[in-house]
Amino acid sequence: MPLPAEPVSRRDRPAKPPLTRRAIVDAVLALIRDRGVESVTLRDVAAAMNTGPASLYAYFGSRDLLLEHALDEVYASVRLVDVVEGDWRAALSATIANTVDALESYPGIGAVALGTIPTLPGALRLAEHELALMELGGIPEADAALAVDLIAQFAASTAVERAVRDRAGASDDRDDVLAVYTDADPELFPRVRRLAPQLTGADERRRRDFAIGIIVAGLASTSRG
Repeated sequence: MPLPAEPVSRRDRPAKPPLTRRAIVDAVLALIRDRGVESVTLRDVAAAMNTGPASLYAYFGSRDLLLEHALDEVYASVRLVDVVEGDWRAALSATIANTVDALESYPGIGAVALGTIPTLPGALRLAEHELALMELGGIPEADAALAVDLIAQFAASTAVERAVRDRAGASDDRDDVLAVYTDADPELFPRVRRLAPQLTGADERRRRDFAIGIIVAGLASTSRG
């Protein structure tokens, strides 16, 4: 959600630099990177800014609004990949991967993405780039518009999964899962039993890249080019 004009800070002493929205967003992103979204409160942000929580409300009316703007800074940091030799699919795939990487750098920020409709410049920049790539690929506009939403959901949910696993301290338990699948009842679950190594063998990066490949291949199948 866009904000009204920025308030004028009354902090002008050298020891306390003036408050700005950008400084507040930078502070919350540093806290998120260190602690994760769920552990960051307005009181934490205020302490990092050497001010009181009430002062933050002059710049962001709520924690949710502050997190929305922090998320948009993450979107704004995504490295956009341009087309090389006409390969729009490689450019789109790389841009999606970079979006996931950016969100994963700030644990829990993906949950903010799942709960908001993007309207800020960073998200619009990303959507514009994706739409431009799909236009080059001859993707019908209606399909491209839906794809922007699908890509955003995929990137956010992938980042959320990573954050949940990291927060739980989950170890690589694929050997245990493999054992369960391998021992599955062959009458009830013959395919699960047979494909146990394949079902459990891929790491997070392989799963991510496969999903991106499926998304882009599905889009390519709608191309008018």
